[in-house]
Amino acid sequence: MSPDHGAPPAASAAAIEKDPSVGEPNDAHVGEPDGAHVGEPNGAHEARGRNGTNVINHSLSRYGVESWGRGFLSANEEGNLCFEAPGNRPVDLQKLCEALSSRGIEAPYVIRFPTMITAQIERICSVFTRACEDNGYQGGHVGVYPLKVNQRRSVVDTVVRARERFPYGLEAGSKPELLLAMAQPVHTHSPLICNGYKDREFIRMAFHAAELGHKVVLVLESIREVQRYLDVFAQHDWSAVPELGVRAKLYSRGSGRWQSSGGERSKFGLTTGEILEVVRVLEKAELVTNLTLLHFHIGSQITQIKRIKQATREAARLYACLKAYCPSLAMLDLGGGIGVDYDGSRTSYPSSANYTLDEYASQVVFEVSEVCAEAEVAQPRIVTESGRVIVANHAITVADLREVQGEIVPVPDICEDEHRLVSELRYTLEHINAKNVEEYFHDAVDYRDECLQLFSSGYLSLDDRASAEGLFARIRRRVKKIAEGMKTPPEEITDALSEANRKYLANFSLFQSLPDAWSIHQVFPAAPLSRHLEKPTLHATIVDITCDSDGCVKTFAHPDENLSNLPLHERRQDAAYYLGFFMTGAYQDSLANVHNLFGDAHEVVLRDPDDDIVLPSSERIELGDELHFEIRLGATCEDVLAAMDFDVESIIKLLRDRHIRQDTTLGQAWALGILQSYPYLS
Repeated sequence: MSPDHGAPPAASAAAIEKDPSVGEPNDAHVGEPDGAHVGEPNGAHEARGRNGTNVINHSLSRYGVESWGRGFLSANEEGNLCFEAPGNRPVDLQKLCEALSSRGIEAPYVIRFPTMITAQIERICSVFTRACEDNGYQGGHVGVYPLKVNQRRSVVDTVVRARERFPYGLEAGSKPELLLAMAQPVHTHSPLICNGYKDREFIRMAFHAAELGHKVVLVLESIREVQRYLDVFAQHDWSAVPELGVRAKLYSRGSGRWQSSGGERSKFGLTTGEILEVVRVLEKAELVTNLTLLHFHIGSQITQIKRIKQATREAARLYACLKAYCPSLAMLDLGGGIGVDYDGSRTSYPSSANYTLDEYASQVVFEVSEVCAEAEVAQPRIVTESGRVIVANHAITVADLREVQGEIVPVPDICEDEHRLVSELRYTLEHINAKNVEEYFHDAVDYRDECLQLFSSGYLSLDDRASAEGLFARIRRRVKKIAEGMKTPPEEITDALSEANRKYLANFSLFQSLPDAWSIHQVFPAAPLSRHLEKPTLHATIVDITCDSDGCVKTFAHPDENLSNLPLHERRQDAAYYLGFFMTGAYQDSLANVHNLFGDAHEVVLRDPDDDIVLPSSERIELGDELHFEIRLGATCEDVLAAMDFDVESIIKLLRDRHIRQDTTLGQAWALGILQSYPYLS
């Protein structure tokens, strides 16, 4: 006990519970600027006497929606988030989830809006057209979609269909991806770029693709690949052959999480000497005219425009010099890397980018144009392999929030034999305030720690330990509210309160739906799909249903500063509470894994009524007269077991036979029902 505290008077649990700020189950205060009480049903206090639009706008600002969701996300008068995909009327996401639930389709699922992909392709083509016109650039531009970013059928079909209107090619980095690209309609104006390491079979596939009419460019990653190309070339009298490109290892590097993709220590690319050796080998084989492209890539999600300018200028200079050795060069491939503004801050933060698409196109066209003018060489056709910026914002991962962990249980009334340290905690809870918060909270931490030590040594009862834990939780909740009212809370308190957030259980697998959030700590924007007319009643991190402590989301995108917790509401008994993770369309599908045997989530795709693209094993539902959604059901228990090489029929037979011997009842229909069910919580 601090000497300044004095002796603690007896305090009843009832007296403590009277103060609404010290931890009712709903944690009725979240530290909003106006300090309004938020525990009333349906946000009645906040909505009373206010304009509903202002209430909704304030709610959206909590999550940064007006920044990272600009142009495609809003809220309606019911307080539900609406997704505004180009060419479609706004989709009330809450009502869509309710419609799915009424048909027995429960979260988690991914909602896809393919017209977002088409719009991004159109946008990239238009900004480059404008940049070329502004700079008098004659070489032109063509975009290429890297299949590795998302190989889902609904995504690839959308990109392929967009090629009917815009010059856009495909990029393949493996044999299955090349096979997929070969099967698409031929567009001679759009290249099929082949990257990655290649054996003879891969190269032979590229030759066959060229014979099918595709404009194939085989990008060489090593000296040995040149010889493999020559070997395959000599094996057959081909009617058409792939063009060649070389990937340069630039000294310029990108910025952000993937900056190691560039620079002299990069995994990929040829040094200047190796590129010249490739040219000499091709000259000797009289095939140097097949070399038409110079490629580089300095990383994904490049956050700083100055790094892009530096790399483009270096590559353009290399192109201009190499043109003297190889006059057939006609394309400069800038690779990918256009950043997605996940947090809406438009900064060089790892989850953002400090430039727009217009600025990107303008800068790279200017740099190439200037270098070519200085070197007096023809302007190349600029190729960009942008994938993330094309598909990221077309997908939303939806999970239903189930229950809050870390609820505060009632603290027992004081008893005669209560330990002194527990009484100290009771006193601290009653008397802590803004003036003494730092001192009292420090003392409370000491009391709590000493209680735990005494319990471990056998000198504190189980009841006293429970009381100490409950009281300390209430103290921490009280301190959190006090700190939120301070302009500059003490650092010691801020650090300690980071542990005070509650955990909201979400019905999904982080490893399946948001693998980048686990593996590289990628930050995704998130917001509840409904109740934006109400103030949140708690702050929480998100935990998934896997048996893995890494299955949690502790950071959420926001334009001002990423959030360490998310403002949320208590789930009502009569209604599901859905949380959306936005901009999940890039890489998450291809990197997903089946940790704990949680397989693919359901897929819900907004379709044009006249769209003839149909996913395998899918069905359609309508939401109103204009919105048609196609549903592909996710993996069942049977699917994930079969993927791990288990014989499902043998499992059924084994279960049936064992239970027959034990004279118990286990119908085969029940076993089949379980196997065909969704692995997630029902």
